Amino acid sequence: MGRLEGKVAIVTGGCSGIGKRTAERFVEEGARVFIGDLNADGIGAMIGQLGHNQCDGAALDVRDEAAVEKMVAAAVRRFGRIDIAFNNAGTGHFSPVQDYALADFERIVGICLTGTFLCIKHEAKQLIGAGRGGSIINVASVNALQATEGFAAYCSAKAGVAMLTKVAALELGRHNIRVNAIGPGLINTPLTIGMMSRPALAQEFVHESPMGRVGEPDDIAGLALYLASDDSTLMTGQTLYIDGGQSLKKYPELFTAMGLG
Repeated sequence: MGRLEGKVAIVTGGCSGIGKRTAERFVEEGARVFIGDLNADGIGAMIGQLGHNQCDGAALDVRDEAAVEKMVAAAVRRFGRIDIAFNNAGTGHFSPVQDYALADFERIVGICLTGTFLCIKHEAKQLIGAGRGGSIINVASVNALQATEGFAAYCSAKAGVAMLTKVAALELGRHNIRVNAIGPGLINTPLTIGMMSRPALAQEFVHESPMGRVGEPDDIAGLALYLASDDSTLMTGQTLYIDGGQSLKKYPELFTAMGLG
């Protein structure tokens, strides 16, 4: 019997990278998963891979509150309940602060922070109404605490996710809903291909990690499984950083690596 047997999870950004592997792990442990993602074809591929009895989804932009509300309702309609939410949808952008276009700044904050807020809001409404409690897991980043050149919007948004997680946990604990966040370091995903494709920069990340490697989606999925399961019933309001210890040292100087230093 799996650790999530009989439970239903929402996973945003579930068609690639961390979200994809987490959706897979949840299903492997007995959960049914409803994926929210911009990529409609990717959702179809995940349904084909995991099976329609275990997986469904809806294409949406997490900045659209009506779409987020519909996603939560669709998950309940399809699988009868929700117990777990993995709010993973996010993206990044690189620019010196003096050149950062407002539209790009607002897009990153909108997806990474406002989108996470909207998901928590409507997931919490459903979980409170059902009265069974649950686990909400947000994806922050090591950049919530470690400043990084060129990442003004991303660092700000992810720091916001860490604090939003604390506030939501404080408010929702009375409903037996725990809210935690995961703060990954550099993980080998499609989103980080720009960094990983620069051998010298990738090697610098490895050098600054006491564990001597960058992360893989499965590393994050394992922590997400712990937070989703009943093994973590006393844990709430925490951001757990999983970065190979990289935050104990320093973040590579990206301006130098990108030829701006």
